[in-house]
Amino acid sequence: MNYRVKVYTIDTPYSPFKDPHTTLASPNARQIGGALESPYVINAIKVSRLLGKEVLVSASENGEVCIWRTEHLDEAPMVLNNEIATWGIAIHADQGLVAVSANNKIITIYNILEMTRDNPIYGGSDNTGNLLGKELKIELVGHEHNIPNIDFSETGKYLASASIDQTCRVWDITTRKVVTQKKTPSVAHADEYDQW
Repeated sequence: MNYRVKVYTIDTPYSPFKDPHTTLASPNARQIGGALESPYVINAIKVSRLLGKEVLVSASENGEVCIWRTEHLDEAPMVLNNEIATWGIAIHADQGLVAVSANNKIITIYNILEMTRDNPIYGGSDNTGNLLGKELKIELVGHEHNIPNIDFSETGKYLASASIDQTCRVWDITTRKVVTQKKTPSVAHADEYDQW
């Protein structure tokens, strides 16, 4: 809701929602509060595993990306700054990667394994590294419009992206290049947002 994530505990899949267990907000959003026009309005959330720990990742209108460990929701999140409205979230648990896509037509992949090497709060990797090595983040550039949806392949070597530019692309993150893409055919009398 707006700049907050309400977390509920349910007894069974059929249980009704009761009062929230807790409410999450980035430290920056808590300082200024918020309304519908707040720069901290959350565009997307995703729950997944990251290096052995379950996490909740949020992406905001101002590009703030927050990563909470679900077993320690009372602790402040790790905050990354993507600097522009961010929509897509992809997580590769074993590689320790968090990717986000944004209105600047760029996909940014954060190497959480390397960023937390000295303080492995999400757990470690069985290996000494991952596909990005020592790089803290990389960018995949090539889309011509916003990118609302992204996801990693099972190995983490590839990332798929779907854009309002009417293309779906598959990227090799080690080379940062598109390995294949598909452009959807235009539909007569549809605006650009209906096209994708």
